[in-house]
Amino acid sequence: MTLFPVVMPIASAGDNLSGRECAARLSRLAQETLRVSAEKSRVRLGKLRKDGDGRPCPDAGNHWSLSHKPGCVAAVVSNDRVGIDVEEMKPRTNPLFPYVASDEEWALMDRSWDTFFRYWTAKEATLKAIGIGIGGLKTCRIAAVPDEKHIVLDYRGDSFLVEQLRYGNHIVAVVKGDNDVDWVVLAPPQ
Repeated sequence: MTLFPVVMPIASAGDNLSGRECAARLSRLAQETLRVSAEKSRVRLGKLRKDGDGRPCPDAGNHWSLSHKPGCVAAVVSNDRVGIDVEEMKPRTNPLFPYVASDEEWALMDRSWDTFFRYWTAKEATLKAIGIGIGGLKTCRIAAVPDEKHIVLDYRGDSFLVEQLRYGNHIVAVVKGDNDVDWVVLAPPQ
């Protein structure tokens, strides 16, 4: 199967929206990207529902995942459990490094902000696919970094292959498993 993760950059100039209005706008745009992913996958999604913990519920056997930040939204649909995450790559505070990865994980790659965001998005996408929150971050471990686009993670003995796309100053990660990935980048909304 081919996954069609969809990415849409968002212009943030001059919207003057409240926090709640901005979140609602980003959610609508993320749902639009999910519609495109479903269309490309030849899947018809019904009403998007979440369980009591806020986890997406599969629809007719199809799993879905959304992610949004002020500058970018992303979504994917799949027959398999799936997760997607997008982050803006900009330095944060150094105390976050040990929060995201152990010394053993940092030994796999250089300890840089680029690696930090690769690890963060790979773990977040994996945790979404598993259906648990960020509380599982320490249990989700980087097992290998085969190349610039892929990371292998381990969560309690289960292996997850994540593919990543760099777009502008963002990085997007999707759990791909054995699937091929065909990234779709949409034009920003007007």
